[in-house]
Amino acid sequence: MLDQPPGVLFPTALDATRVSNPTKEAWILHALKKRRSEFLNSHTITAFVGTWNVNGRVPASPSALASWLGFISKDSGQTELTSLPELLVLGFQELDVRAEAFVYNNAVKDVEWTDAIEGCMGSTQHAYRKLASKQLIGMFIMVYARIDVVELVSDVQAASVGCGIMGMVGNKGAVAVRIVYMDTPLCFVCSHLAHDAAQVDRRNSQFHDLCKRLLFTASTAAADPLVPLNMIHGSGSAGRPLTVFDHSYLLWLGDLNYRLAIDTGDMADIIARGEHQSLLGLDQLRIAMMNKQAFAGFEEAEIGFAPTYKYVLGTSTYDEGRRPAWCDRVLWWTRPGCEGGVRSLSYDSVDSVMTSDHKPVRSRMELDVWKVNQDCRQAVYLEVLRELDRYENECIPTATLDATIVEFGDVAFGQLIRRSMKLANSGQVPLEYSFVATPSRPHYAPAWLRIAPDSGMLLPGETVDLAFSVLVDERTSAALSTHAEDLSDILVLHLNRGRDYFVQVQGNYLTSVYGTSLDILVHCKSAVRGMTRDDFEQCLDSGQFSVPVCVWTLTDFLSRYALDRGYSLFYWPGDRSLACHVRECLDRGLPLDPADILQWHGNSEDHVARTVVEEPIQLMRQGSSRVSMTDQTLVPSTLHSMFSNMDMANAPSTAEALERLSLDPWAVHPSYTRAVQNGQDTATGSDSDLESDQQELTADLNMLTTEALPEAIASANAPHDTGVDTVANCLVAFFASLPEPLIPVELYSACVEAGGVSRAAALEALEVLPPGNLNVLVYLLAFLREAVERGATTTTRVAHVFADALLRPPLGRVPSESDNKMLCSFIAFLL
Repeated sequence: MLDQPPGVLFPTALDATRVSNPTKEAWILHALKKRRSEFLNSHTITAFVGTWNVNGRVPASPSALASWLGFISKDSGQTELTSLPELLVLGFQELDVRAEAFVYNNAVKDVEWTDAIEGCMGSTQHAYRKLASKQLIGMFIMVYARIDVVELVSDVQAASVGCGIMGMVGNKGAVAVRIVYMDTPLCFVCSHLAHDAAQVDRRNSQFHDLCKRLLFTASTAAADPLVPLNMIHGSGSAGRPLTVFDHSYLLWLGDLNYRLAIDTGDMADIIARGEHQSLLGLDQLRIAMMNKQAFAGFEEAEIGFAPTYKYVLGTSTYDEGRRPAWCDRVLWWTRPGCEGGVRSLSYDSVDSVMTSDHKPVRSRMELDVWKVNQDCRQAVYLEVLRELDRYENECIPTATLDATIVEFGDVAFGQLIRRSMKLANSGQVPLEYSFVATPSRPHYAPAWLRIAPDSGMLLPGETVDLAFSVLVDERTSAALSTHAEDLSDILVLHLNRGRDYFVQVQGNYLTSVYGTSLDILVHCKSAVRGMTRDDFEQCLDSGQFSVPVCVWTLTDFLSRYALDRGYSLFYWPGDRSLACHVRECLDRGLPLDPADILQWHGNSEDHVARTVVEEPIQLMRQGSSRVSMTDQTLVPSTLHSMFSNMDMANAPSTAEALERLSLDPWAVHPSYTRAVQNGQDTATGSDSDLESDQQELTADLNMLTTEALPEAIASANAPHDTGVDTVANCLVAFFASLPEPLIPVELYSACVEAGGVSRAAALEALEVLPPGNLNVLVYLLAFLREAVERGATTTTRVAHVFADALLRPPLGRVPSESDNKMLCSFIAFLL
């Protein structure tokens, strides 16, 4: 549980939802602490902690060492065992400052100093047994236990980390020992940090580095005494290395090298008068602790002694070349729940020891340690969890839904369908709800679905109507059209601090030529409405038309009943219900019956019958003596001569194919502007956004343009037919509905640029157009060119209407007014 506060370990195996956040953990800890007397047998022990930077000197005399330890009897009589500290922790710095000790890491003075310490204790040495020691070049730590408590100590480990030169060498760093006393894990760290007053930031950094890198082997004995051991295994903490904070108490001693921030100029006089407190406000360590830059959460006893550095060797006189400082310190940290378990009995330095430029520091402490009754602790722990569970159950929000299935029925392309569901707060507390994502989907709902509101809060007794809206458009239709995906999903409605509800949404998508890929449509020999997923997969392996049947059906109808009868095209709005009928015919493979579609408007004398357009012309491919349905190329009659003279063995390039449709040069009307496309595809959004999408799509399907007719056409009262207008708009809407536009998105920028140059540039921009797209584009341009020649529309109007349908900007690009004009010019160049 590395992401928890240092030293706080809690179980999750019993019920992960109960103790999975710091707030609940703190509550459990507080409850167990209040009842700790029911399962903890508390004891108080004393520990002597001393630290000394010996400046590379030989061991001091036994009398000097004994005066540092303080508890050594001066006479030869026996010392009462129980009057001695249970634990003895001694830390040294600069024990070995020889060059070879740094280079070869072969410091050997630990034995010499160990013998000196034990020798100075006289007969008292027999009262202690060494638990562990660890040396790293100049740093050395020794931990002793009184012989009558040795059996209470277990799981003894030692570690060391260097953080000096290059952040690794042991001239600076720390040595550490951990033990478990009864059932209380303890850790002792002796460190030597960077010197010099200006390196306070480096010292802070070294502290954090040591905290991360000082590690011990995992052990359940490091557990918090308040938490049952069998629960620890389920918390995720078992097995990982232990840090210095995985202990009830952490005692940190050493030459921390923090100095006074500034030199007041009269420090010697202040120290001589014993007015130390006035200088402690400048102590860099206290400043760092207060600002939480280092040693945050640590405590230190009140300092009542003079600065311990820097002295002239053999004296108690400060070196005038250095600013005095309290470099040598003893600090402690307690795990949450163990606050107050460490108390300082004394904290001072030994002025009479003069063998180093540092004075030795010592501290005598009381530590509360515990022996745990495992069975009682388990029982109390379970009672606390049951109490928490009861509180939570009283506060758990609950809700009711009037349905768990949202049925949309048949859904057509571009059709907005709404359904609703009622959500009620049936609990006793406020309810916060939201639809949430699942691992298999980054958004809470598929792209074709909107929910409003998708989150909110209800007070007890309140209800809300959740509106579910479905709309399949060109952005979401590709997979649905071929049945690769179904119009169904399972949504997750999450209650904050409560349960999840599962809502199923489903519908039957009516496969349509609208929203289906062009690559698929040219392979379809039958109506798409009746095709299954297997049918779509199989048709891709068969022959193909040059253009989709639906495109030929629409243009054939317009040729017969618009161009031949003198009706205008692309100026007037169509009829929405009639557009749905035309789409149904295309989807079901039914012919467009003029008796059902045509609705004549205008003067009878303007209704001029013209020659009926021929049926689709079959083109012979090279080497084929017979032509089947799958080999037909559907083209209008005006292109018959062009294609019949074409050598199919040498297929024309894009430029050659389009050049055969050339007209005399003309210019797009300079005052023309196009609407800017908006929006990006997301799986979330408001219902109003969906309505906007649906309105745009309806406009595409029906081309309900309300722009005024050009003056020339308006004055001539050009005849038109609502049915013809509807079919014409369906043609435009078909190209607008393609999942990938006829002219691919990656060519958009080149087409915009070409629109401002020349027709040759426009043809060059399409040189990489896929062959299938080229066939359809040539066919469409031939029909549009014929419509212009026969006066049904103008090049300006065609460019206006088809620019948006044939080209689409890349995601994230919003066309400028200049882009729109260039695209119209581009379409005009192709005509």
